[in-house]
Amino acid sequence: MIWSAWRLNRVPLLLSLTFIAILIVAALTAGIYIPDYPKWTWSFGGICSRWNDVGPCRPETALTLSTLFALLLPLLFGMFVGVPTFAREVDSQMHVLSLTQSTTRVQWYFARIAVVFLPISGAMTCLGLTLHWAAGPSRDSMSTSGKPSFAFSLFDFPHFETAGVVLGAYTLVVMLIGSTLALMFRNGTMAMLATLFVFLFVPVAFTWIAREHYGTPTVRSEAIDGLYRESEYPPNPYYTTDGTWVIDAGYVDASGATVRPETTRCRPQYQDGSGEKRADESDEQRAERARLDRKNRADRFDACLLDQGVDGFDIRYYTEADFWRFQAIETGLMLTFSVAIGAIGLLQVRRLS
Repeated sequence: MIWSAWRLNRVPLLLSLTFIAILIVAALTAGIYIPDYPKWTWSFGGICSRWNDVGPCRPETALTLSTLFALLLPLLFGMFVGVPTFAREVDSQMHVLSLTQSTTRVQWYFARIAVVFLPISGAMTCLGLTLHWAAGPSRDSMSTSGKPSFAFSLFDFPHFETAGVVLGAYTLVVMLIGSTLALMFRNGTMAMLATLFVFLFVPVAFTWIAREHYGTPTVRSEAIDGLYRESEYPPNPYYTTDGTWVIDAGYVDASGATVRPETTRCRPQYQDGSGEKRADESDEQRAERARLDRKNRADRFDACLLDQGVDGFDIRYYTEADFWRFQAIETGLMLTFSVAIGAIGLLQVRRLS
């Protein structure tokens, strides 16, 4: 039965493994060259152009394309490997010959998973680990204060989805989704379209909604500073230079509950010419008057927010120390989905005529 599964699926299996190997080599090569550019910072989307084809541009392109393909491959493998692995035999009734031999339905089903799905999932896990290693050094950058900082967090999209061990679990669950739908619909084209639809909910929507609940975030409480936060160019609380993943930020009351005040009614009114130097004051007096005026406006703004129940500004975040724990949790969830979907697929095999 193993030999039969190999003969029927060796072409898509070898093509898939070859393409994954090419991506692994590209990511490894980029990772080797990254230390040659210590001041270079990679970000997803960076790619060579006809005007920029020197220096770190080529490893940047290799990382971007490898990450992009790693993001899309689970879906492509689900549609063009997972579905045909079973639809090829079921559509043509070839499975009848196999099931009339000494092979059991359970053996027939799991032989294809073992021969096709597991090697591809294992190779995708290797690709994820390679991308994590290759992109790591390129996160180093310098903040505006001249201190070392990170260009992006390990939790940022699409790094979390394509780096580490979770990539292999994504691949396995989507291929099982495709194979199960092929057994249900008995039609390869419909199964491919259904796989695309289901992929948008599992794992995409599910993980984006559930991921922040894998643990208890750290909470950093800050002063209200309403005038500063509601200025024309407010600070972005979700921007980080230390690799933390900010999941929520906003005004809170004394109990820590989120408050959404009407900040428009707190905005101060500015008088024309108030910042101009008066005839009877020096430059130092003008600067001090401007400082006191800014302080008074800020105090009035905060007082307006206090009247609406605001007590502070909380930022909820996870540190990068949680990265591998989150990877393990999400991988476990995807493997649990795989078991459940595999059980449904096995049930469909038992119903084959």
